[in-house]
Parts: sequence; structure tokens; C-alpha cells
Amino acid sequence: MNFLIKTIGCQMNICESEKLGFALLAYGASKASSFVAADIIILNACCVRSQAEQKAFSYLGRLEEFKLEKSNVKIVVVGCMAERLGTKLKQRFKSVDLIIGAKETDSIALKIVNLYGNNTLKRKKINVVFDVVKYVIVMRGCNNYCSYCIVPFVRGNEKSFSARDIINECILAAENGTKEIILLGQNVNSYLYKNVNFTLLIKKIVSIKNIERVRFMTNHPKDLSDDLINVMATESKVCSHIHLPMQSASNKILKAMNRKYTYEHYLGLISKLRVAIPDINITTDIIVGFPGETEKDFEETLKAIKNIRFGWLYVFKYSHRPRTKIAEMIDDVTLVEKKRRHSIILKESNKISIEIASSMIGSLQTVLVEKVDKGIIEARTESGRKVFINGGNEKYLGLQFNVCIKEAKINSLFGCIV
Repeated sequence: MNFLIKTIGCQMNICESEKLGFALLAYGASKASSFVAADIIILNACCVRSQAEQKAFSYLGRLEEFKLEKSNVKIVVVGCMAERLGTKLKQRFKSVDLIIGAKETDSIALKIVNLYGNNTLKRKKINVVFDVVKYVIVMRGCNNYCSYCIVPFVRGNEKSFSARDIINECILAAENGTKEIILLGQNVNSYLYKNVNFTLLIKKIVSIKNIERVRFMTNHPKDLSDDLINVMATESKVCSHIHLPMQSASNKILKAMNRKYTYEHYLGLISKLRVAIPDINITTDIIVGFPGETEKDFEETLKAIKNIRFGWLYVFKYSHRPRTKIAEMIDDVTLVEKKRRHSIILKESNKISIEIASSMIGSLQTVLVEKVDKGIIEARTESGRKVFINGGNEKYLGLQFNVCIKEAKINSLFGCIV
């Protein structure tokens, strides 16, 4: 059985696709390099934003055409979009053979093997190739029910995984060359398994031999504790970068979003972080054009972005998502206005990002090499910025060393080894 996995979505989706691929390999299946070579094509698709869903629909349309030429190929849709649409997907794309929702993540591989109907496929131990940087899922789901977000409906409520299993996964990765662990969760800082909270989990992971860096994403401001800030400040292996979605600086909009914090509370967290970790890189998410967002609300968010000066941000135009509470409200901000506000935020963010990046020119930055391709070293600073260095080879992979920054762009730096 040859399989091909296409992922459209966030880092959580990518990580889950990787795990699914390893599970299928353990059953004796093989990776296909193209549609033509595949017996089963698997689409793991996000539905949190409508843009991702539209990309998935386009991909399924291509697969439908391909199946006219190769009728025996099996098409499987898994993940959040599969959970949201269920059998409606088969009504729209009759070529789809199997739909497995995000709440059935742990049984996806077996269901795919059963679909193929090959009883000769038996589980076996495989040698997993670990990367320098490894993502580790520590929890799934969310209890927050932000009024615009579909995650709790397609992922379910929060489920934290066994601390022992997480530690063992990190130890195995470290023994096989992984230098950096990135902990993943829809609301990662609310992790709690028995008596182990997120702060304690991080303390256990930083003590693992050969692990040199630890990051985590994504955080909810209401769960950012003083203990977690203290761990970031005192544990040298915890990177000086945090992604802390603000979404809006208007308290009226934050309340309508059901974010469970005020802008003043958020600003207090920023102050605590910068006092404890002066060189921290804080990044965020912003939604523009939320129902009821006036020009005054938007200006409050724009002013906050200018004042806080995020290292970079992701800005999204509000899109209606079924089943969410806000779906009951009228989407009263026109698409033209959403695009205008999106453009203004992006322009201001890019201006700030390049100013911050340019201030690093001439400085020494400790980087971890993640990749070497055609003589170009791709590395990352502790604060999460990509750095490119000419004249490298594979011997640099996984090493940390100092780089003098010579040039800066919005999302990347360029330098030379010191």
C-alpha cells in the first residue's frame, strides 16, 4: 500500500500528519511521491478559517478529476474539516471513500488500513528519523469557546496527555539527535495532567540530557501565570519567545469574542514578560472586521500594536464559521472594509518588524542550525527569528554557535559565523 498525505492547516495538523505517516509505515505501507504512485491519498485539512477550507475543497476537486483516470485509488479525508462536515463531504465530492474526524485521531491509521483491505499489513517496529527540532503534542481541544472559534466543536474539550508519555517521547527524540522541543496545544499553557501543570512539565523537559531548547505554542492570555513567566526567565533552555494572541485591543470586542480578559489585563502581561525577560520576542494574532467592530474599535487595536511593538503578528480577516456563537450575529463589516483594516495592520506590523530586526544588525546572536541546503545554513535565534548563513555543510546541522548579523528583512536575518 502506497500512501500520500496532503496537509492543509496549522502546525498541529502537520504534526498529526507526521504521526499518521509513521503509523502507516509501521503497518508496512510505503510513502508515495505523487498521485500516480499512490494507492491511498489522504487529505488532513483544517476548518478553523474559511481560507484553509477553500484550499481543501480545491484539492479535493483535483483528486476527483484524478480518480476519473485512476478509479482504484482511495481518497480519505481526516482532521478538523472531516469532523465539521462529515458525510456532507461525500455529497459534494463523491470520489471520497472514507471520512475520519479529528476526534478519532488515534484510530485513523487502522481505519485506513482496513479500508485498503490488505490483511497482510501487520504492525512492526520502524526506525523513526528525528529532526533537530521536534514538535510534541501535549494536549488537544479547548474549553474556552471563543465566540468565533470552531475548535471546541471539531476537537472537543481539552485533553492533556500523560506527562510520562510526553517525557518519554522527548527523551527518545533527544537520544536520536533532536536539540529543540516545541510543545503544542490549542491552549498549551492550560495543560494539566494529574498533578503536573504546564510549568512543571517544562521543568521536567529542560532537565532531559541533550535537549538544548524548549518552546511552546499557542498560549491563552487568561492562563499565562506568574509561575510560567518565572520559568521562562530562569530556565536557560526555555526560549525568549512567546506567541500570545491578543485578537483585539477593544474591550467591547474582546467581550463579544468571549476572550475572558480585558486589554488592560493583556497589557499587564506584556509588562510582566518584559520586566522578567527584557529581550523577549512577543508575537500575536489579530482579527479585523469582527461583527460589531467600529472604526473606533479598530483604531484601539492599531494603537495597541504601535505601543506594544510585537516582533511580528498574524492578522486575519474575520470569516463566518458555522456552529460558533457569533455565527448568529450579522457580519456587518464589509469585505472591502476588512481588507482595508487588514492592509493597515499588516503595513504597521511590517514596519515595526523591520525596525526591530534592523536593530539586531551588528549584534551577536546564538543560533541553532535546523537545516543545510545547497550550502545555505538555515538557523534560528532563541527569540524565534530565522537566520541564513552562506557557506555551510551538513556538519553544522544541530549545532549552536554565534552569528554576527549583517542584514535584516521583515521575517529573516542574514549573517556570518563568528
